[in-house]
Amino acid sequence: MPKLHRAAPSHAITRGERAILIDCGEGAMQQLMRAGIDFRRIHKIILTHHHFDHIGSLFTCFGINMMLQRTQPITIYGPVGTRRIVEGLAKACDVPNAIGFGLKGQSFPHPRDFVQVEEITPGDCFAIDDIEISCCENTHYRSEAEFSTDGPISLSLRFNAPDRSIVFTGDTGPCAKVAEFAKGAQLLVGEMMVAERVIAQLQSKNPHMSAERVALMGKHLHEHHLSPEDLGDLAAHAGVDHVVAVHIPLDRINSDSAPEYVNRIAQRFSGTITIADDLDQF
Repeated sequence: MPKLHRAAPSHAITRGERAILIDCGEGAMQQLMRAGIDFRRIHKIILTHHHFDHIGSLFTCFGINMMLQRTQPITIYGPVGTRRIVEGLAKACDVPNAIGFGLKGQSFPHPRDFVQVEEITPGDCFAIDDIEISCCENTHYRSEAEFSTDGPISLSLRFNAPDRSIVFTGDTGPCAKVAEFAKGAQLLVGEMMVAERVIAQLQSKNPHMSAERVALMGKHLHEHHLSPEDLGDLAAHAGVDHVVAVHIPLDRINSDSAPEYVNRIAQRFSGTITIADDLDQF
């Protein structure tokens, strides 16, 4: 499962000649190629939620497949709202589709011809090839007390293959439901946020940001994401063998700073810990 983009995570599970892409953040198509995965092998895309850093390359995915005359279907799974996003992007393809390569008599297939949408909700379970996929709501948007009420939903995903189970938290804050959902998995791919440093970076790069906006961003980063300690707690409660930390929107985690985060996770979790880097495979 290669980690394809640090700040906008996308991940791929390959199975024979086909691959599943999990989230489609900006740069995902280029990173797939760097990981040695032909984007034409992608036949399923699963979106955990609709923040732009997780859907930013969908338009590129549609356009480049259109230009290369794709006819094989791509199914996009995601929370309610996914269909509206796909319909909007498909409409945005109308102009380039009509232009084509500017050659008389030549035409492109339209994404409407090869893109399908399946909206999923917490508790849903579906199969892709021999992998059973289930999902649960997490706390990236709201607290567990608000689950099952109207509002946007962020999902965590579990992949049960014949020989292993992998849980991908997506973006989430601390969440007992996700810890229960992940029990018995061998690998937990979990987001990690170092909120204090991210806030400091935001203030440094945006010195005119108001104190109110900084406070709101701080609330989101602290409550709707996992600190290293939170990730360690989640992995320990789930009883997984191996936790891989992803997302990590810092300028760069290097060989000097990575042990700090491993140690913070290890305060709560005694299994194998990896701080993922772009293109890593597990």
